[in-house]
Order: sequence, then C-alpha cells, then structure tokens
Amino acid sequence: MIMGDVAAGVLSGLVVGTGVTYPLVLWLARNLRGGTLPPHRRERRARTELNAFFGHRAS
Repeated sequence: MIMGDVAAGVLSGLVVGTGVTYPLVLWLARNLRGGTLPPHRRERRARTELNAFFGHRAS
C-alpha cells in the first residue's frame, strides 16, 4: 500500500516535472540565444537547394 503510493507519487512527480521543465528549458534556450533557435538541418538543406536553384550566393 505505502510502496504503491510512493511509486505513484514519484511517477506523477516525474510527469509533472517534465511537463513544466521541458517548455521552460526551450523558452530559456530561445531567449538566451537572441530570440531564435538555430534552423533545423532539413530547413538549412532546403534553403541551400533553393539558393542554388535561384542562383543566390550563400549568406
């Protein structure tokens, strides 16, 4: 009985802690890096291909 309550408390604490901490870490990372996160690898590759197609130089 007591161990079940302890296990349920630990699991609920992990779920709530993750739900609160993860968005907070993302928000801090976004704001500490000047308001933007670096673009995803697929976005960088797509941008490179579009620039090459339209003849733009790399920026």
